[in-house]
Amino acid sequence: MLKRSYLSVVRRKTKSIVMFLFLFVISTLALCSISIKNASNESINLVKKALGGEVTLSADMSKLRENFMGENKMQEGQPPSNEDRKSQMNDMHNKMQESNATIDDVNKISSIKYVSDVKYTFNVTATESSFELYETQSSEDEENMRMPKGRDMNSLQVISINTFDLDDNYKNKKIELVDGTSFDEDDVDVAIISYELATNNDLNINDEIKLKDSNDEEHSLKIIGIYQNKDSDEFNNKYNKIYTDINSGEKFLSEESYNNGNYKISSAVFYLNDPEKTDEFKKEANKVVTDLEDRYLKLDIDTESYDRMVSSIEGTKNFSNIILVVVILSSIIVISLMIINSVKDRNYEIGVLLSLGEKKIKIVLQFILELVLISILSFIISIGTSKLISQKLADKVISIQTSSKENAQEFNGRGNGFSNREHLGNMGDNNVEIVDEIDVNVNSNSILMLFVLEFGIIVVSMIIPSIKILNSDPKDILSRRE
Repeated sequence: MLKRSYLSVVRRKTKSIVMFLFLFVISTLALCSISIKNASNESINLVKKALGGEVTLSADMSKLRENFMGENKMQEGQPPSNEDRKSQMNDMHNKMQESNATIDDVNKISSIKYVSDVKYTFNVTATESSFELYETQSSEDEENMRMPKGRDMNSLQVISINTFDLDDNYKNKKIELVDGTSFDEDDVDVAIISYELATNNDLNINDEIKLKDSNDEEHSLKIIGIYQNKDSDEFNNKYNKIYTDINSGEKFLSEESYNNGNYKISSAVFYLNDPEKTDEFKKEANKVVTDLEDRYLKLDIDTESYDRMVSSIEGTKNFSNIILVVVILSSIIVISLMIINSVKDRNYEIGVLLSLGEKKIKIVLQFILELVLISILSFIISIGTSKLISQKLADKVISIQTSSKENAQEFNGRGNGFSNREHLGNMGDNNVEIVDEIDVNVNSNSILMLFVLEFGIIVVSMIIPSIKILNSDPKDILSRRE
């Protein structure tokens, strides 16, 4: 049967060459699609590991607003008086304070298996004791215009954070450490201050500063880091901002605020090891802390950075999937038609073989073997061409995807009255870069997938022609020949 298949391929040169060229084209396209898809999956997995998903635990402002408006509807269509409005604002403020998450909430949610890291902060009420604040040079009119009433532009701000490396300003490179090191939750009585504050007071690494809490009790902190601002934001004076560790921050809390260790926090961000697990994480979080909704708290799932980074890769992956499906369907249809036509031309040969006692299933296998012999050569050559084409094809597709995404974002930005760059800057997402390249390699896995795919196409393509062969009657075929 193998010899007969080989002779059949050699004798029918024209049809064999046509079939070879077709199989070569579909093999090349299929292998390129498979390689691009595999490379896209690898790049997406790398982005997932590097970025992860971010989920913020914060007050549900929409529900608070709805509740507030429901409780303070205008009576008989009369607008509220100034005193009523002031009372309502105080009520709203108190509800916002009550809706703050606690450290117990953070610890419970952090224990969920999807969480890889967590960042939480709270503001510390403190006054300077052993040093002087850095005062910016601004006119009184400018200060009054920029700052809300009752707020000093040059006031001290102390932020207690569990890990300095996760601070948004530090991560987004708005500030950078020019000396010293950062701290984490294991450090005690340490602080990171600004370069301006250090220079103004002749302070260096390992020096101590003293701060007073609300009870006028002094606490000493060792300077382990000095940061410098990379942007000039006069509205938010960061020169007098001091970062301290969580253990030190707890010492500044009053007994009431400390609440036996279950104190309130300003914000909490949970970093997930897989952005696609955000829904599962949210369900688990509501199980371990069942009263989040009652306390007007919500888990705000943010996968915007991940989606923006991999948007072009996802588009390229989808494109490769479409090409692969088109190749498979068109191959099955075209090869089936070519074999059906070949069966008609070789009808007499089939009749002779059947009359000589050849089994019908062996004739079907002969046709399959002929296609396999032709496909082997096309399969081998397509490996070489795919290595040359796949990377260039991927680069071209991902370039088109990236350009279309950027144009769409710019169009949306213009529609809202500002450019895309300005919009991204306002959202604080300007440091998230779109991944616009992938490394495509035709590896052994891709080749194995192509081999299985091509063999499957040949077998499926033989289904309809096989029915005709299996239903053939040698007497009828030979009688019609005579």
